[in-house]
Amino acid sequence: MKRSTIAGIASAVLLACVFVPPYREWRAPISFACAVLSFVLGALAATSGRKWWLVIPASIIAGFALDLYVVIYVL
Repeated sequence: MKRSTIAGIASAVLLACVFVPPYREWRAPISFACAVLSFVLGALAATSGRKWWLVIPASIIAGFALDLYVVIYVL
């Protein structure tokens, strides 16, 4: 496997860990760290491999923008 593929798979697994916690005592700071690492690994995989790995960082940015919109709308 190429290094970009390994980074992309790791990015996808970390992104999945944000939504489906691997164990019961999963806390929010760990999810935030997983999202940041997933963003970085997805961007690295896209720069050294196929560009479709940019779907992962783009989805993280879109989710953050949606969360920010909802928070501003509620306040």
